Amino acid sequence: MLYQYDLFISYATGNADIANYIVERLEEKGHRCFIAPRDIRSGAEYASEIIRGISNSAAMLLIFSSNADKSPYVLREVNSAVSRNTTIIPLRIEDFLPSEAMEFYLGPTHWLDAFPQVLDVHLDKIISIFSGINAKQKEIEQQNTEEAPREYAIVGPELLQESQIHRIGMTYPQLTMKALEIDYLCISPDKYIINEETEGTFDDWKDVTVDYGNDVSILLVEKDEIIGYVDAFPVTEEAYEELIAGRALIRGNMIELFSMGGEFSLFVSMMALIPGHITQDNYMMLFGWLFEHIAQWKAKDICITRIGFTTYSDLLEKFLVRFGFTFRCLNPSKGKVYEISIEDLRSKLSANPRYAALVL
Repeated sequence: MLYQYDLFISYATGNADIANYIVERLEEKGHRCFIAPRDIRSGAEYASEIIRGISNSAAMLLIFSSNADKSPYVLREVNSAVSRNTTIIPLRIEDFLPSEAMEFYLGPTHWLDAFPQVLDVHLDKIISIFSGINAKQKEIEQQNTEEAPREYAIVGPELLQESQIHRIGMTYPQLTMKALEIDYLCISPDKYIINEETEGTFDDWKDVTVDYGNDVSILLVEKDEIIGYVDAFPVTEEAYEELIAGRALIRGNMIELFSMGGEFSLFVSMMALIPGHITQDNYMMLFGWLFEHIAQWKAKDICITRIGFTTYSDLLEKFLVRFGFTFRCLNPSKGKVYEISIEDLRSKLSANPRYAALVL
């Protein structure tokens, strides 16, 4: 089998009856579907299982309705499918037009309209689409077996600047979608509030990726896949006070004009590692970049006076405590906000020889 599943079923909870009906009819015909929560393995992390299902499916069936359009989970699943070039088959079960956010991901897609009810003719069209995908993939796999084994541009783990993403075959829009997907993997919906309102959308962040790039972010890459990243923004004093008090979440319009030099407050909005790559060594690589980057800024007369830091990870929180950060509050997503002055951080690093490799 080229794929473990023929279809990943993306649907809103309010449409569960229709989703389960479609799965039952398709599987009666011998086609395997991935549908949550049925196919979530016991004890596994939910977000990681969703990505596993999408990655191992020939196509995604989007059961589209007003409920699906409002669901942050459905939007995340669609985002992940787009970032993996997975074909999305939108089955509209309600006479409802997609929002701008959903329309962005779907683009000029041919919709299958199935209202007032889903009929066998709709299922036959769906089967025809993913059967064609399987046939095409079989040809590609056959060609790949006749070629030399793949060589990675970056075996890693290695830090990569955003201006170098062409090395792993990515564009800036793809990078933005990948970052949103990593957030989805790292921020558990059971513990935190993650949606468009709290995190922002692709449109909120696409220009920041291009405008600031290497100055505020770093990527951690292994086998040509991004396994983690850091976003650290010099922000306006007004914005910093809002962020450190937990009254707001970072947005692009909070970033200060810092290239001309001066004193700034830095806010680390995200230091993320995807499940399976959450190790002390990988975190140390990301912290090493952060501290070294602050030192490089200082050489350019960009002086950081204090650092605010958001964390959604227990292991990352332990690092912050060790480095001397102080807990301040919870942010609107229920993530923990920490803070330290640059003087206290330098003192903490210089007092421990184990941190000697970290430049600040």
